[in-house]
Amino acid sequence: MVNIKNFAPRLYQETIMASCAKGNCLIILPTGLGKTKTAILATAQRLNSFPKSKILFLTVTKPLAEQIYNEVKECLNLDENKIVLFTGSVSPKKREELWKNSVVIVSTPQCIENDIINNRIILDDVSLLIADEAHNAVKDYSYTWVAKQYHKKSKYPRIIGLTASPGSDLEKIQEVCKNLYIEEIEIRTDKDPDVRPYVHDIDVNWVDVELPKAFLEAKKYLQNFQIGI
Repeated sequence: MVNIKNFAPRLYQETIMASCAKGNCLIILPTGLGKTKTAILATAQRLNSFPKSKILFLTVTKPLAEQIYNEVKECLNLDENKIVLFTGSVSPKKREELWKNSVVIVSTPQCIENDIINNRIILDDVSLLIADEAHNAVKDYSYTWVAKQYHKKSKYPRIIGLTASPGSDLEKIQEVCKNLYIEEIEIRTDKDPDVRPYVHDIDVNWVDVELPKAFLEAKKYLQNFQIGI
């Protein structure tokens, strides 16, 4: 049995998780309100439903991958050796070895795309694909291709997209939903009653800095351009 640890789910996270348990879901939550932990709840649910499956957690940069990797280790009662991090600094051969015995793989999408193309990994037993910063799932970005392969090959596909800023362009949002096979959207703002108790005021402390000469030169050209000189 896979359980969560070191955090207590908030009501809105449990409500969103219920939608994720029913179908592919795009989660839109402001930064700092626990998108990753909501995805970790879904991870536990899928692993308990499909005990021999894997979870693939994708994010767009190496620092974000490292951050999510540490959060998953902190919040799931899995053997740490079963949670692995794939980035470009891990060799393809090493990634192939790690994949075989891992349960949760946190990776940049480019690594997974390359590994699928070169037959180093198979997606059949992946029961959940999580796309962090899901607004990037447009055009020919790796998310789009990986999601398509996953949707075709997984025995029990489920996709969750996470984003704080889906954008104001309805066409782009529709493209993201199409590319990730989204069936339901769960959106919360910091004004929603179930979220509001967890929103805290932010103290802003402005610090004046002296710009280097090169920056001042660039600033001058930009200001002149702005006023049409």
